[in-house]
Amino acid sequence: MITKRKELDVDFIGSQEPLTSSKENSLSEFFKKKKELKKSLRIKRTTKT
Repeated sequence: MITKRKELDVDFIGSQEPLTSSKENSLSEFFKKKKELKKSLRIKRTTKT
């Protein structure tokens, strides 16, 4: 028996109001840290070999 998945017709996740400046800054900091962490892991990996 095949179960069918329900596809959701979603354009927005969460509310549709714009981000506040504090939320925008916190997201920016999060992505900067994530990018730096990824870059540092890549450097460590390449220097070991």
